[in-house]
Amino acid sequence: MPITVTPFDHGFGADVAGADPSTPLSADDFAAIKQALLDHRVIVLSDLPEDFDWLLDLTRRFGPLVPHILDQYHHPETPDCSVIRSNHGDALSRTTAKPAGAYWHADLTYDANPSDATFLYSVQIPPKGGDTLFADMIRAYETLPAATRHRIDGMTAIHRYGWNGGAAMTSLNAAQQAAHPDVEHPVVRTHAETGRKALFVNPGFTVRIVGLEQSESDALLGELIEHSLKPEFRYRHVWRKGQLVGMDNRASMHCATSDYTEPRTLFRFIVGCTERLKAA
Repeated sequence: MPITVTPFDHGFGADVAGADPSTPLSADDFAAIKQALLDHRVIVLSDLPEDFDWLLDLTRRFGPLVPHILDQYHHPETPDCSVIRSNHGDALSRTTAKPAGAYWHADLTYDANPSDATFLYSVQIPPKGGDTLFADMIRAYETLPAATRHRIDGMTAIHRYGWNGGAAMTSLNAAQQAAHPDVEHPVVRTHAETGRKALFVNPGFTVRIVGLEQSESDALLGELIEHSLKPEFRYRHVWRKGQLVGMDNRASMHCATSDYTEPRTLFRFIVGCTERLKAA
């Protein structure tokens, strides 16, 4: 069955059909899936059985997978996958007051080599709630006033793990903290594969804009984030079991919701940085 891509009505995200874990994924089929991610920033593959090896193979084809900083939540079989687990009461279940990722962010922007993409696979979902929200940072940038685009082009910002995750943030131990000092990234990033510009700031990890007083930085970041979170730039994903959702971290940000108390389990595969990060 060939890969088919159906864009969502609001112009952000797409359904991808035709991937079958019972058959090897051809080079052409993978190319179609990758192009869908580049074109639409978020892709959804549904009705996939839990074939862990197939999921690993697919996600590794996007680039080397990197272990998440919270190594206590790595999958028992490989650190290339981490487990996002809530309300289970076991060693892999999060103990924060809010679920993991329940704040707006893009994965690994606190790292010197931030993630290209993240894939989430739904193993177990609550009967209601637990949606994931996404924001299109390319369209957000492209629709900024011209004066604002001119102002921020060439600016950089400091990113830090744990900056603004609140009750959803797991604290780092000493070794994890030492391995992730503050990093500096461009405020506007040119996507290496599409050539399009995107805002590359997020509330969870972006501390301040370099060269501005903190109050001025806070005001500008607030303006950029408020613009990015307009309804026309957002997609809300309502999960079903057996879905694989991919997001381009170079051109989107996301946020988990905290409106459920039942058990929930996702697998997370993080594609590492395949380019030298540069400003727009």
